[in-house]
Amino acid sequence: MSANDLITLARAKQDIQSITDSSQDALLTTLITAISRAIEKYCRRDFVQTQYDELYNGNGDRRLLLRQYPLLSVQSVRYRPVTVLKITNNLANTPQARVTVAPTGLTLVRVTSGVTTTDTSVTWAANPTVLAVQNAVNALGNGWSAQGAGYDQWPSADIYCPQGVVGSAGYQASTQGALTAAGQFAELKLHTYELAGFQLDTNRGWLLRAIPYTDPELLHPEDLIWPVGINNFRVQYTAGYATVPEGVQEACAQWVAEVYYQTYRDPKLKQQTTAGVVAQQFVASAAIGQVPPNIVALLAPYVRTTIAANQG
Repeated sequence: MSANDLITLARAKQDIQSITDSSQDALLTTLITAISRAIEKYCRRDFVQTQYDELYNGNGDRRLLLRQYPLLSVQSVRYRPVTVLKITNNLANTPQARVTVAPTGLTLVRVTSGVTTTDTSVTWAANPTVLAVQNAVNALGNGWSAQGAGYDQWPSADIYCPQGVVGSAGYQASTQGALTAAGQFAELKLHTYELAGFQLDTNRGWLLRAIPYTDPELLHPEDLIWPVGINNFRVQYTAGYATVPEGVQEACAQWVAEVYYQTYRDPKLKQQTTAGVVAQQFVASAAIGQVPPNIVALLAPYVRTTIAANQG
């Protein structure tokens, strides 16, 4: 089972009392995971307690709406991304060179005399600091070189933001790149300035600008906003429920039960006639592609609705 499943096998079987053994456990496990993801997509939020590391656009408002809630804690809020490492490739006959920040390290691509070469040997695990990454790139040869910018001892893995920003297919696999490096510097950035002047609205998942006693950038009350910018804030926080709400669990269990029983008949079957028995009608609880009404009612209090939000 997935760590983000909304119910356990035992909870699913409470709504399928015809199952008294473990013969259907594999099928139920698959259904639980699939239905859990469907519920999260329908509600536009996660439920299981999880740690997040995300990028946000400053919106010029006093409130910053986080993507997940309720908030349990905020580990850090950082802003103003600055260049911590510069990488270039000056190999002859190399008109194209690119640097991408990937989950496990750097992806360096160069096209020399029409031949493409990709190097993924510079990993965060083997080079735990920015200085170590700089030295590793300089040791590659083939025209690659790197320069630091005074952030030598910052953790290299911090250059990659795990959840980054949300796209149409979910979180982006890369939060920086591909950056051109052929005869010029590709600048890798990191949010290095810690923000202290904020308060939490835990139930709604808001960060509110507070009186900036320790915030050197914002010296006046009218400055208590999240300055406009693209991915200019990085928030590391914990959100969700230690125990998934009972209404959500029941919705998941009922939906799993409905889908489970559907596996026992042809989904196209509308009527079944048996000798000596009144014809049996089959009526779908919801149209194909729609959430069943009983599930909608259970999930209604937990659906996230946002208006004019640009954070995904």
